[in-house]
Amino acid sequence: MTNMIVNTVRFGEVSVDESRVIHFVEPILGFEGTRRYVILDHSEDSPFKWLQSVDDPELAFVVTNPKFFGIDYEFTLNDDTVTQLQIQAAEDTVVLTIVNIPQDDPSKMTTNLLGPIVISQTVRKAMQVVLHDTQYTTKTRLLPDELLQQQQPAGSPSAQKGD
Repeated sequence: MTNMIVNTVRFGEVSVDESRVIHFVEPILGFEGTRRYVILDHSEDSPFKWLQSVDDPELAFVVTNPKFFGIDYEFTLNDDTVTQLQIQAAEDTVVLTIVNIPQDDPSKMTTNLLGPIVISQTVRKAMQVVLHDTQYTTKTRLLPDELLQQQQPAGSPSAQKGD
């Protein structure tokens, strides 16, 4: 076990075991210069994590497993992806999706189900997979309106809106 220091804007210097570094065989779309990341916990018991770039202190994505939010999320990887990630069994993979949290209303956060991050845990390789022929979108709400309305106290401005 060899530790390395990862410089981050959000967390300062973080010491991580080098064996936790994930190598993207193809970069995340739009971020071609960065291929090494680590997963950092947001907080204990949080459904969110941070996919932090090892090489760019400013680059970190909020990620989650959509199943934490009751989203039935399944897809099949093509043979080329399985080969590139050296996946031996489905149980060896972790699937995360990138979350977008609007600053003006965090309750309207969405996740990208069309471009999941697939990680092969055994070899620490990953790829953002773009799914085809699917009903998934890049902006799937994590908190459905029905749930938000149930949590609003009676008489609150949000509960009175006619939308």
